[in-house]
Amino acid sequence: MDASTSDLIASISLIISIGAVFFAKSSSSKANKIAQENLNLQYGMVELEISQSIENAKKSINDISIIMVPLVSKERLESINKEEEDTLDLYRKNFNAATQTLINHYDAACSKYIDEKVDTVRFKKSYKNEIRKLVEKDDLKEYFNPLTSSYKPILNVYSEWENLE
Repeated sequence: MDASTSDLIASISLIISIGAVFFAKSSSSKANKIAQENLNLQYGMVELEISQSIENAKKSINDISIIMVPLVSKERLESINKEEEDTLDLYRKNFNAATQTLINHYDAACSKYIDEKVDTVRFKKSYKNEIRKLVEKDDLKEYFNPLTSSYKPILNVYSEWENLE
């Protein structure tokens, strides 16, 4: 094999190598784009699940509240009988359980935020006010005592968002 043939083979090899590099880079970019699209889809599904679970829990609380109104009014007027009082007590227990369910859903959502299983920027935009209202609501203070609360993810997210120094 003479020098010109050897140079030709080296040139062809170089061209093929450069082509392979461009192909690999193009394939890698496409794979990264597909991976990002899949991640965004996964985020969207998790966010939809969070939203639906929170809205369903809120609906339960509202449904129980509507049923309780006449009995609470009678209780305030002191015209409630024993049967109605027992019924109201049962509704209050259901109301408290529904409230805890709602807080549990927020807690799970905050855990997903902390673990970055959701789009954290969008999550903050969607839930910052709701988390603040939840933690600061006087009726719910017992659930958010920093020392005794079992809802640490909510408290951690609240602290991260509200205690910016």
